[in-house]
Parts: sequence; structure tokens; C-alpha cells
Amino acid sequence: MINHVLIKQLELFLTFLKKLNAQDLYELEHGISKIGFVMQPANEVYAYTETKAYTHYVQELQLMTTREQCMEYFDKLNLQKKDLESILKCLGVPFNKKDNKSKLQGRIIESTVGKKLRDEAIINK
Repeated sequence: MINHVLIKQLELFLTFLKKLNAQDLYELEHGISKIGFVMQPANEVYAYTETKAYTHYVQELQLMTTREQCMEYFDKLNLQKKDLESILKCLGVPFNKKDNKSKLQGRIIESTVGKKLRDEAIINK
């Protein structure tokens, strides 16, 4: 029984690895990215994969140094309200379903770049 479970998990992992693109493989090879394992209830898999899809946006936003850069990024992407809500979920930031796109973008910016700028201001005092 245990061997069957292990083989099934290895098959799933190999399937995942086969789906990686050249950039992902490069990042793994050079230590830029890593693969981790999380054991979770099966009914949480959808929420996890949805969040995983938005981590790319979060990583891009965290590299930015000004609020203006973030606004330009949002203008370029033209994300929908549900996308912005998913990014906020990924960041762990609470939001109101009644918030409009502009307010959601503001929350994202303040929780990424705004936080970074505030922290730097405190450190440099």
C-alpha cells in the first residue's frame, strides 16, 4: 500500500516537471527557484493552484520601488477585479468585495511598495 502511494506521488511530480518551461528549468538549475512540497487537504488544491497563478504578479510588484511603477504595471496589465482580489488573497491582505478596481489596486500597492517604503523610512530615521 505504501509503495503504491509513493509511486503515485512520484508520477504526479514527474508530470509536473515535464510541464516546466525552459525559463523554469533554468531558474531551478541556477538556484533562482526551488520546488517545495506542501501536504494539504485535497479540497484545498484548487485554492492553492489559484493562488500559485497569481504569485508571479506579487513577485513582480515586490521588485518595484515606487508607487508610480506599480500603477504603470497595472495599466499595462489591465487586470480584472477578480484578478486583483486574487492577488490580495495571495498577499494575505483583507479587502471588501464592494471595493472597486482602483481601491483594490491601492491596497495592493500599499501592501507591497508602500510597506517597503515605510520600512525604509523607519530604518533610515
